[in-house]
Amino acid sequence: MNSDQRVADLERRVAVLETLLRRLAGDPVDRGSPRDRVDPTDASSIPISQPRPSGSAVAAYARPRPEPPSSVPISPRAAPPHRLDGEQWLGQRAFLGLGVALLVLAAGYFLKLAFDRGWISPFLRCLGGASAGFVVGAMGWRLEARGMRRYGGALIGAGAAIVYLSVWAATKLYAFLPPPGGIAALCCVSLALAGIALAIDVEWLCGVAALGAFFAPVLLGSAQSNATSLLIYLGAMGLALGFVSTRKRWRGATFLIALSYFAVVPTGAIDSATPLALVLYGIAGGSAGLFYGLREGWWETRFLAFGGGWSVLHLAHRQSHEEAGWLIPIGALALAMPVWWREWRNTAFGGNDGERMRPINLREGLYFLVTPVLLVWAVEAGFSTWFAAHEGAAPLMVAVAYLAVGYGQYRSSFALIGTIAVSFATLLHWPGLTATWVFAGLTVLWSALDHPLERWDGRWYALMTLFAGVVHLWLGDLDLHGGTDAAFVGPWALAFWGTVAITAGLAAGLWRRTPTTGASTFVHRVPALLWGVAGLLLFLGVTGEIGRYFDQSGLPQLTASLARGLAVSAWWALFAGSLVLLGFRRNLKLVRVAGLAVAGMAAFKVVAFDLSSLEALYRVGSVLMLGLVSLGVAYLYNRKAQSL
Repeated sequence: MNSDQRVADLERRVAVLETLLRRLAGDPVDRGSPRDRVDPTDASSIPISQPRPSGSAVAAYARPRPEPPSSVPISPRAAPPHRLDGEQWLGQRAFLGLGVALLVLAAGYFLKLAFDRGWISPFLRCLGGASAGFVVGAMGWRLEARGMRRYGGALIGAGAAIVYLSVWAATKLYAFLPPPGGIAALCCVSLALAGIALAIDVEWLCGVAALGAFFAPVLLGSAQSNATSLLIYLGAMGLALGFVSTRKRWRGATFLIALSYFAVVPTGAIDSATPLALVLYGIAGGSAGLFYGLREGWWETRFLAFGGGWSVLHLAHRQSHEEAGWLIPIGALALAMPVWWREWRNTAFGGNDGERMRPINLREGLYFLVTPVLLVWAVEAGFSTWFAAHEGAAPLMVAVAYLAVGYGQYRSSFALIGTIAVSFATLLHWPGLTATWVFAGLTVLWSALDHPLERWDGRWYALMTLFAGVVHLWLGDLDLHGGTDAAFVGPWALAFWGTVAITAGLAAGLWRRTPTTGASTFVHRVPALLWGVAGLLLFLGVTGEIGRYFDQSGLPQLTASLARGLAVSAWWALFAGSLVLLGFRRNLKLVRVAGLAVAGMAAFKVVAFDLSSLEALYRVGSVLMLGLVSLGVAYLYNRKAQSL
């Protein structure tokens, strides 16, 4: 701005300040011409280059303007709810329910009495009953519109029940309507009742509509006629009514719809349906129920949808065998989509923050953890012949899918499932020591990927894989460590040395350190724990290999036993001395204490066993070795004390 513009801007700001001060003082304000008039309460009237008056200053002089009286009447639905005392509860609710029940009962008795005495023809009886139901429902609609919501809703429900009863009589008692026509009529009534429930916002009416729609085939006796047609009908009703209940977020009605939708599975009414119809039925109800149940946090709906959907898929597999096996994996993929979507939304985490790995929510994560197991079953069930010849291929395929998501978008939960699936594929496909080597390679892979990809979760997968490899080596492959397997250099021994080396490599730096100061204490201690595990494996493994070496040496049994005892004692003493020396070099008290503990074990072994069982020469060697190590340990401690 040039000088003239700045002066004009300053004058305008001074005018605003004067106006504010006059307002505060209560003096009348000369607003001047309309062109120069400034409303301090209107921030939009002040130029952009001019500072707005603060909220406190505006509030000091602003006067609230009276609101004009509203000409729109307040809806009775907006009235705040009030608590009912005992008298009001009896009058408004108890007698309302009693009256509705008696009204429906009277309609049923009237139909029976008219049938027994022949007053009117059966056609007129059913038509009259349906007309009476519509009249009662219309009265309820009228009263609900006038503000009597509960009373009007009850009459609407009573009218629908009378219509249900009339249609049932026309189909079941008098056979005026064939079963498909009666089901269609009840379907129309249920949809109309659901629409009314949506319009007047009454949840229990939607529940009544669901019961009428799903129980219509059972009441009218056509459930066994055509299983595929029954599935089409139930699927259409479930999706339509479910749309209404989920649109209004009616939890109880949605649960009732899901329960009715999948209640037909254990009855056997749909066992003869085609596999395609079964798969589509399971996909429609299971996916929709899982999506809304997970999104809204309705545990009962998602539980029914998950269990029901997979149950229908299992029934379809039992029906199809391998004739339409490709349907089973497709259906499984559709049922997994809502679970994946929910976990994807919950795990929007990535970057360089290595200490805030979001734990899986057990209430929702249970479905995420079980889904890959069911996917493996679905893949194997769809193409059982091929997968039977390639054991472990199914979990490997599922693992690749999860790892692609977990490592492509930094979704730790997906990567975790993929890691576990790869481990199971390894156990199934590679027997014996080969699986141990694969576990070792995977341990290096998961931990090494953290460094170039700037991740922090692969190190935990490496720990899990390392644990699986160690357990498999000691429990699964120990029986392979037979008498013909050479000590120290045999296949089992080589796998053991590789495991120890990888454990030490993780401790030395392959495990990615956390630079943040807010990391948990356990995370910072993991490298030390890995060093401890490597040392323990080395101690136990060498002890076992020493025994195997002397067992295979070909010496007489007594001589081999004496030599083995001496060698083990010497190894323990040397290991203890090495730990103490390392503890002093690295200034690690815990390592020194571990060395002293091993030295104590060696001393106990020498005194309790070696001195009583070894011959003179071996006894001298054992005691001499322990004495030299003890002197060395004492020297290190005395030297350390002298330097302090």
